[in-house]
Amino acid sequence: MLAVLLILVTLQNLVAQRSSPSTISVPNGDRRGTWGPMEVCDEGTVARGFRLKVQHWKGPFIDDTALNAIALFCAKNSSQEAVKTITSSVGEFGSWGPVYWCNSKRFLINFSLRVESTKILDQTAANNIKFTCSDSSVIEGDGRSQGTYGSWSTNCEMGIRGIQTRVQKKQLFFLDDIALTDAKFVCNDY
Repeated sequence: MLAVLLILVTLQNLVAQRSSPSTISVPNGDRRGTWGPMEVCDEGTVARGFRLKVQHWKGPFIDDTALNAIALFCAKNSSQEAVKTITSSVGEFGSWGPVYWCNSKRFLINFSLRVESTKILDQTAANNIKFTCSDSSVIEGDGRSQGTYGSWSTNCEMGIRGIQTRVQKKQLFFLDDIALTDAKFVCNDY
């Protein structure tokens, strides 16, 4: 009877782990804004590329936001063609830049976020991101250069398959907009 109970508890723990995938994050994200929905790649696909929505510098007296969104491109291992593009919350400013891909049959496994520390005028929070691919190559986005990169997240050994971002909504006309402030990613646990 004890052996059956132990097996049932083990199975229940495995189901609980399967229903709540592991996530990776970094400690230097900004705490302002609201977490958006978690979006995930379809089963059998993994994030192999990304692109950023960035508002580039507009001038000394114009409010800038820098990083506004991150999109992941989900693909099967046998293809570099995206079968699905996923994002979480998307800021209102800037435009989408180029797509960055890992080398053939490789996938994103971890990340580091460039964040500008709080300043008095025209704060931007998250400015850029870089990912490590499963072949150890590093791909940096086309975000802005303000701030510094923090530590690398832990690895998703089987790749990244989901995203959740924290974004501050557009402020009233006289307040400082900052847009994307933090990100975390879901690991492929399958």
